[in-house]
Amino acid sequence: SAAHGRIAAAKAALAAPEKLSRIWIATRGGAAAGGLRPLHPAEAAIWGLARVLVNELPETDVRLVDLGLDIDDADVAARLAAEIAAPAQDREVALDAAGRAGVRVERVDDLADRARAARLNGEGGVRRLALGQQGSIDSLDWRIEPRGVPAQGEVEIEVDAAGLNFRDIMWAQGLLPEEALEDGFAGPTLGMECSGVVTRVAEGCLRFAEGDRVIAFAPACFATHVNVHENAVAPLPAGVDLTAAATIPTTFLTAWYGLVELAQLRAGETVLIHGGAGGVGLAALQIAAMRGATVIATAGSPAKRELLRQLGAAHVFDSRALDFADEVMAVTGGQGVDVALNSLFGEAMERSIETLKPFGRFVELGKRDYYANSQIGLRPFRRNLTYFGVDADQLLVYRPDLAVRVFEALGEGFARGDLIPLPHIVFDAAEVVDAFRLMQKSGHIGKILVKAPPKVAKPKAKPAKITKKGACLVIGGLGGFGAETAAFMVEKGARHVWLTSRSGRVTEPAKAAIRRMEAMGAKVAVRACDAADEAAMRALIDEIEAGPARLKSVLHTAMTLDDALFSTLDADRIRTVLRPKIAGAEVVDRLTRDLKLDLFVVYSSATTLIGNPGQSAYVAANAYLEALMAERRRAGLPGLAMAWGAISDAGYLTRDAKTEALLADRLGGQAITAREALAGLDMALAAGQNGDASALAYAQIDWASAARELAIVQTPLFERLEMPEPTAGDGAAADVAALIAGLPEAEALKKIAELLAAETSRILRLPAEEIDPQQPLTEMGFDSLMAVDLRMAAEEKLGLDIPLMSLAGGATLMDISARVWKRVGADAAEDGSTGDEALDTLVARHVGEGGESGVDAALAEELQRRADNNERALN
Repeated sequence: SAAHGRIAAAKAALAAPEKLSRIWIATRGGAAAGGLRPLHPAEAAIWGLARVLVNELPETDVRLVDLGLDIDDADVAARLAAEIAAPAQDREVALDAAGRAGVRVERVDDLADRARAARLNGEGGVRRLALGQQGSIDSLDWRIEPRGVPAQGEVEIEVDAAGLNFRDIMWAQGLLPEEALEDGFAGPTLGMECSGVVTRVAEGCLRFAEGDRVIAFAPACFATHVNVHENAVAPLPAGVDLTAAATIPTTFLTAWYGLVELAQLRAGETVLIHGGAGGVGLAALQIAAMRGATVIATAGSPAKRELLRQLGAAHVFDSRALDFADEVMAVTGGQGVDVALNSLFGEAMERSIETLKPFGRFVELGKRDYYANSQIGLRPFRRNLTYFGVDADQLLVYRPDLAVRVFEALGEGFARGDLIPLPHIVFDAAEVVDAFRLMQKSGHIGKILVKAPPKVAKPKAKPAKITKKGACLVIGGLGGFGAETAAFMVEKGARHVWLTSRSGRVTEPAKAAIRRMEAMGAKVAVRACDAADEAAMRALIDEIEAGPARLKSVLHTAMTLDDALFSTLDADRIRTVLRPKIAGAEVVDRLTRDLKLDLFVVYSSATTLIGNPGQSAYVAANAYLEALMAERRRAGLPGLAMAWGAISDAGYLTRDAKTEALLADRLGGQAITAREALAGLDMALAAGQNGDASALAYAQIDWASAARELAIVQTPLFERLEMPEPTAGDGAAADVAALIAGLPEAEALKKIAELLAAETSRILRLPAEEIDPQQPLTEMGFDSLMAVDLRMAAEEKLGLDIPLMSLAGGATLMDISARVWKRVGADAAEDGSTGDEALDTLVARHVGEGGESGVDAALAEELQRRADNNERALN
């Protein structure tokens, strides 16, 4: 075959490859990069072979260059010469008429998501933000879910942008108590406010129509679409930008309800607004001005206090110092204020009550004292004071009529120009983790908005059909995994199954599978047929077509292995591996082109992606198959290559312990069962065979193990995959102890600090080289929520138990490393009590900055205060 000839030529050219410092391997139409790029399968086989050589010759700089078929023949030599003369960092390069591209491996949507999208209705489903692992902000990801139909009285909104609140941060980190969620409108979800356009209206909805631009409270609204009752929706205020409008719902509803509906703030009165630079604080500032009131505000930093002065606050004080109460009384001539909008807690909250004049109204926005069941004295209330507790989340549940009225009043205020959207920063959907990190460290003023992700496209391909009226041909179906594949097809509906192998011998696993298929009502025919023999295969297809069911499904599962380094293989050994895969698939492809097949599936291997050493012919054959399926797709025919990982309980590895052990080393020992693999095939078939994914890898790969074993994983080809730092080993506590065993204390401390620096770099979104282990974490911008993140990451990934107290008080990574050294080092000593238990209790009930979303973001100050013997007040 053409592939065998190309491989033989490469074998001759590389007679002594170990003597070469750099090898250039050029193909034409061999790289599948670029979706529908035209390919020559024989050239793709060379591309696969070259990936194996990268691993088999780790000391040699092996480079792959593919010249696209759209390049004029006259230009090929010049383009290749230019690439060789000026080599770049890339090890795999694709050239075409449009230019040059480096090849990269990237993660794409989960296969299960693709299957869900294809199975859903014609709208294609909803993409919604989800947390992969409770407590890990980095695990946030957009997932596809069914696009439900709006219920009675509901509307569907196509989201433009959603507002981020501290409540979302605390929920993502697993720090919200259940009672903070149980009565609320949003419940245990991410996102509670958004702006967008109405796309569907259910029966019973009277206030909105399709096409209306709106703002809304909506659970789980970090999404492309949300369904919500019309009472939680309001028309977009006149003249307000659609994206900016997402700053309005939570902040303005909370501020209006507290100041106007409850406190009845009037012209000429004075209001004290704590947390004035937060979202609710800035909204309250506008509402107070609209009502003709005088504003006294507090904020935690000089920059925020200056902003409030510029925005019209008459007086601005430091919320971190308890003497703000004395200052308020001083500037009011000892009279105090009429209304206090509070988000502080503890003693600061009590001092705020003391600033109220007789008949004053205290509006509580924070949640910390509620969940702590704090006690306050009643003495101040003898002066006819009124206390209001506010949770706007519950307003939508218990008083939807009032929420509608407030929305209407706010709309009038925006229409008059008395109110405007808040200052905000907008993040794209792909930057959602960065958005959460920014709010985590309180690095913003006003609101953080996240744009909705791209809508789920309507599936271009219908799921592959498997019906009892069609015949199913499984080539290699008398082996273990091939027989299990045939049984899977019967489970999905096939009733006429043809199983072949070159010998026709039925293995014991195949006998068991055939009995299961027949018990399900299928008719199973067994034939000895060499798929690479065109005459024999034509006769078999004719026999099938003449039977009771026309051929509708072809699955090519045949394979042969003969593992050895490429330098030791001869032409016969290479041909032995290539023939069943390449020649067999090529013959069946050609003979069935005129048949109306519903599916054509070939089995490849995940080792093709990583160029498994010792399997050059096997990898080359699989690369050929993947290119052949791509070419079928380009021709409008069904075609899918499933690149399996190691399968533990069926097929070749059950008979070859040596190969199984090698794959375990290179892929991390993450084998899957045949049942798990076929569940992946089910999802792939559900996603359709006429889309753009002609090859899908379905495997469990430990990339840390792969990076240690395979040179190719350390090339730019894989740089976009997130992989553990090699120095971290397997991430277990025993590994850290082993890593520092026998080292002098200074070197051990340095090694531990390097591990912690890698996690710190991830949390702060800074390059690792910018992390100074001698710099206090607080000076780097670390706050309490980040401390929790670091502690959890250290426990889960490194097996290190970092006490929270060690993260406060100006601690550096070297300081923390010293604490760890005492615990895991050879001379471990008891550390004594650090008060961590009390701090853990505090974290467990910590619920965020009350002003904006009922969540207090001041745990960092609490940690610092405890470290400094209670010398500071909290924001």
